[in-house]
Amino acid sequence: MLMIIQGKWYPKESSQQYDSSLHIKENRFTLYVEGTLKYENELSTLTISNRLGNVQRKIRLEDGSVFSTDDNDGVDLLYNQRNTFKSIIHVFESRLSFVLISLLVILAFSFSFFKWGIPFISEKIAYSLPAKTNILISTNTMKILDEYIFKETKIPHDKQENIRNHVYKKFSILNEDKKLNYKIHFRLLKDGNKSLANAMALPSGDIILTDRFVELCENQDEMDSVILHEIGHVAKRHTLQMIIEGTFISVITMMVVGDTNALGDLGIGLGSLLISSNYSKHHESEADMYAFKKMLLFDIDPNSFSSIMQRITSDYQVSVSLNKEDTLMSYFSSHPTTKKRIEIANKYSECYKNSDYICE
Repeated sequence: MLMIIQGKWYPKESSQQYDSSLHIKENRFTLYVEGTLKYENELSTLTISNRLGNVQRKIRLEDGSVFSTDDNDGVDLLYNQRNTFKSIIHVFESRLSFVLISLLVILAFSFSFFKWGIPFISEKIAYSLPAKTNILISTNTMKILDEYIFKETKIPHDKQENIRNHVYKKFSILNEDKKLNYKIHFRLLKDGNKSLANAMALPSGDIILTDRFVELCENQDEMDSVILHEIGHVAKRHTLQMIIEGTFISVITMMVVGDTNALGDLGIGLGSLLISSNYSKHHESEADMYAFKKMLLFDIDPNSFSSIMQRITSDYQVSVSLNKEDTLMSYFSSHPTTKKRIEIANKYSECYKNSDYICE
């Protein structure tokens, strides 16, 4: 079947144009310039420009001359035989509905990847990393926290040792992962003149209790309940997952914006993540359930957990009301104790009072 495309022919390195026609049959073409046979060759020797809307198409011949035409549809018949993928791109470019659908698909994929993909991948990585990685991350993070965030504790040494000895003795059987070694550290955390109550855990099993947290605990059971919650985060690899997720997002963002210099700030960013205790609701729920079940095992009323959490929340709220500036306090005000968590603690408390150690 013979196909004819009308257009203009430009000699090599010349702006002079001539009326011409391109005759295509099977795998060969013939170029006629002003009715005279000018050139013929295999179709494979032609270089055809991509279609972009209705922009004039350029076909470069092997001798360097150029054939130009407005007959995009005619060129497409030739072009589609040579490059199916690029013709599909043109279909998407020329139809707004396809563009919008493609955009929605990309947005949906991106959202799904950040919402579920990164957490899933982070969890798998967290459980596969060797113990020395946890120690390395924790050691460096602890140095950053001590340098930029924490101050030396004012809790008397004897009291520190009493708390440590109690925890190590009571919860020694919780070292389910023999590669983890739970250790209790005490630090002073301040925002301005205000001492802040918090507890946090590093991937290696190092658990940090702040002076204000220890001060707010009215009994050992309240302190133990929060320590069990933090052990839950370690056992479930939540802190490590959070660090991996944060690193994933930071690196992806830097790749998109091209700011590779920001990689040097990742260390400080990891410390900030730990300070804010910005775990996902799923992580908090997992750590809560871990703690509640262990409380029943260790003969601790789960009501102790709800009591201390409510007291910490009240302490935060008072601090936030007194401190209007955008400082470290803003991290804590965005992470309140929820009503649902307290309700679950009370449910387990009822099981405890009824000596029901399998609370469903």
